Amino acid sequence: MRRDMAGRAMSFGKTARNVQRLISAELHGRATVPLGKKLWGWRRGFTSESTARYGLTPENVHEYVSDTARYLRTPRINGPFAAALLNKLVFSGLVASRGGPVPEYYCFACDHGFLPMGDRYDMRDAAGVVAACMTGERFIVKPVGGGGGAGVRVISSADGRLTINGKAVDRTEFRAFIEGLSGALICEFIVQHDYATTIFPHSTNSIRILSMWDYEKDEPFLPFAGHRFGRTTSIPTDNVSQGGIPVQVDVATGVLKSASLALRGRENVWLDEHPDTHARIKGVRVPNWDIVTSGLVEIARGMSYIPYVGWDVVVTADGFCVIEGNNYPHLGHQLFEPLLRDPRVRAFYERFGVV
Repeated sequence: MRRDMAGRAMSFGKTARNVQRLISAELHGRATVPLGKKLWGWRRGFTSESTARYGLTPENVHEYVSDTARYLRTPRINGPFAAALLNKLVFSGLVASRGGPVPEYYCFACDHGFLPMGDRYDMRDAAGVVAACMTGERFIVKPVGGGGGAGVRVISSADGRLTINGKAVDRTEFRAFIEGLSGALICEFIVQHDYATTIFPHSTNSIRILSMWDYEKDEPFLPFAGHRFGRTTSIPTDNVSQGGIPVQVDVATGVLKSASLALRGRENVWLDEHPDTHARIKGVRVPNWDIVTSGLVEIARGMSYIPYVGWDVVVTADGFCVIEGNNYPHLGHQLFEPLLRDPRVRAFYERFGVV
């Protein structure tokens, strides 16, 4: 009885937090929407931002997964395995167990101190992290949970000085940063393919690929892929929530389409070039695309107990690397194409009571 009550309380707590996130998404939206249109969107489960960016109308609204459905229903799809996606270290281990390429982890900083992992670097304390950085190697520091690029840092050294996000700091400041870490991982910096560096060199530019399970065919499929590129305002991450820009990828070919730039009070601005570097985006084909898609399908097939994943991958010179997975990925990429237009996607969401 107590266990049931505790479970219900935990479920209620998670729902309450997701309601807060939904409200926050509405409050922090950048779109300017007339009150009547805003109320119309709310009644159908969409924030003002989504109502504006998707161009919702009575004729097309049924093709889109609503924000209410995303925040309150999709988190339940993976059931007890949702927890694995909320922990970067656990998820990485599951992917690696299926032969998937993942970053190497060197240290976990927690309330008990530093827990070194692997034999390559001896990161058992701040001095060990300093010594590793002084080799000139770059490392990623990121929270073991959470998302959206929050808390991500790149640490290294240049010209004999320690750096955080490319900015030189003295050893006292650097050690204070490292010793203040809690619930954070230090891992390998994945070097991206040259095409991504050409478009924007100051961030690791990842691709979010959505996987679902086709229960009729008993196999996974990839209904959407969206590339993200950093901007000067988002360094060192590419996350759209931090200022990065999203670009749709043609899943069949790996060819990039136009990027979307959202400005307060304006409709989507479509760009064929990166707004900061002016490098061409539209028409660029992502290298190793067949390796990426076939590899992810095989990993997803071996992890069928997790039927819904938002994969974050980085394309490398010889393949790809899975950076992390997302339990209820943001569906803002519907600004490119509504998800429910695909019958397989609709069937999947209907199976889990999302739509």
